[in-house]
Amino acid sequence: MASTVKVILYSRCSTDERRQDAEIQAKELRQYVQAHGWDFDEASEYGSGFKDDQPKLREIVEKIRRRHYQILIVHSMDRFSRAHPRKTNELLDSIVFDYKCRFISIREGIDSDNELSWNTLKPLLAYFANLFSKNLSEKIKLGIRNKKEKGLFRGGRPKKEVDLERLRSLLSADGRLPLRALETRYNEGVPKAERISYATIRKVLPSL
Repeated sequence: MASTVKVILYSRCSTDERRQDAEIQAKELRQYVQAHGWDFDEASEYGSGFKDDQPKLREIVEKIRRRHYQILIVHSMDRFSRAHPRKTNELLDSIVFDYKCRFISIREGIDSDNELSWNTLKPLLAYFANLFSKNLSEKIKLGIRNKKEKGLFRGGRPKKEVDLERLRSLLSADGRLPLRALETRYNEGVPKAERISYATIRKVLPSL
């Protein structure tokens, strides 16, 4: 008899990481859940787990609250969240105890069904995930300050890079889309800081 367990797989990459990283996570998550024979949906996003820029995760939690999923699986704790440990632990406890959803982080072997890993490793790793982001933020600020002192920092945002593979896939699906529609499709699910304009798309089209 087929299992009725419904699983949601969640992967996340920061905006300063390669987009392919989310797919690498998703591949490992799929292999894990397929080995158990569970039905699954998956979601991924590009945003800071430190600055609460995770709209997809909020959608997932709401579906979990409505008992749509019985298990939430992530690649690692720092991919789930890098927020303050208190906030991360409160969210995880709500998912597990209030919404009755099992939580698994495959890299660290954390499983809410295992009291030892849940009560010891979970809070510790939530702390280290947050610490990593704080240290990274301090390194960036220090780097900017050093550049300013040397007169090398001009301010402003770095030039946006276009994901050419993403654009090619959209064109191959429907190359007749007008530029405005192509802009909308390209920017779906992309963090605001990484969205591009139709003018940028027009500039790179000849190179595709």
